[in-house]
Amino acid sequence: MLSHTKKLGFILMVFIIPFYSFSQNKQNRYYNPFRTSFSITGKFPIPESNYPFDLGGGVTGEITYTIDNKAKYEVSLESGLLYGTSYDDVRDFNSIIIPVGLNFFYYFIDDTTSPFIGLGYFIENFKGESSNVLKPTVGFSFEKIKAFARLSFLNSYNSIELGVSISFKERPCGCFPQSK
Repeated sequence: MLSHTKKLGFILMVFIIPFYSFSQNKQNRYYNPFRTSFSITGKFPIPESNYPFDLGGGVTGEITYTIDNKAKYEVSLESGLLYGTSYDDVRDFNSIIIPVGLNFFYYFIDDTTSPFIGLGYFIENFKGESSNVLKPTVGFSFEKIKAFARLSFLNSYNSIELGVSISFKERPCGCFPQSK
């Protein structure tokens, strides 16, 4: 569990990085670092997990901020609703899972098509309990569409998430001319 000091430092970092990078990005009038998207996500618990369901799925929304002019680094805030269900009558789990998290992404190519990796820190609330979850991500983006796979782990709540994200605008690229 994180202490209050570490949580405060984590939150301050979320606000300091965008302000710092916005001061660098305002030199390019074509560059808009913010975009929003929504994802359709499937959640599959790993057999040794404490998740009391067999299959989960739902929709999440994301606000993304591109940190640098090269469009290689991004930070995003993500939240949504996932529904978990079981196949057997013994567990009979049907419940809403509410994930809220912060993601960091690195894109390998500054173009409309790029593979990427990322790391997310989430708090998932289900059955009235909150759980801290770490989510390393791999994926591929193409224009306004992004496909991803995440391994969700920390404590004993482990799962694999697969999803497709659709953005309302393309990921900015660093290819535009700079204006002074």
